[in-house]
Amino acid sequence: MIQRLLKMFFPVFMIFTLTLFLLPSTFSQVSAKTGVTKHPTTVKATTYITSFKKVQSKWVGKFDYIQWYTGMAADREFLKDCKCSKVMDRAPDGYWIRNVNPKIRTFTISNNTQFVLQTRNQYEIKWNEKVTRKQFITFLKQRNKDHQTPFHIVIKNGVVTKITEQYLP
Repeated sequence: MIQRLLKMFFPVFMIFTLTLFLLPSTFSQVSAKTGVTKHPTTVKATTYITSFKKVQSKWVGKFDYIQWYTGMAADREFLKDCKCSKVMDRAPDGYWIRNVNPKIRTFTISNNTQFVLQTRNQYEIKWNEKVTRKQFITFLKQRNKDHQTPFHIVIKNGVVTKITEQYLP
């Protein structure tokens, strides 16, 4: 009797087991179709901020990605761009910014975003000063429109969570 039950249920059990372990899951099928596996992502980028405003009760920023170089890399990239090696042999002020991609990226700004400025007055610079969103917006409004300030941003899962001003001498 046991052998008869085994003969009857064993094939069903094997088919069920193989189905569970050998057929791709829905998640892997989606990954196979798109070629992309979804993982929480953190991206860091150096940018110019082209817009920062409230849209339908959410803060939204528009960012122009740039390439930020310092030290010997700045000198090398500067000389590539300026074609002036007969006149200058290094990047002015020890840094070089390249902005070759005109694409503007739009991101939501988290309600918990950390804002960090290199604030200065007539006598000193306060390095990495954490400020409120309101203070950050005031800074953006007061900056020299003829001189773009670079910022380092952190984006987690498509939302900006940190904005840090890059000090320029």
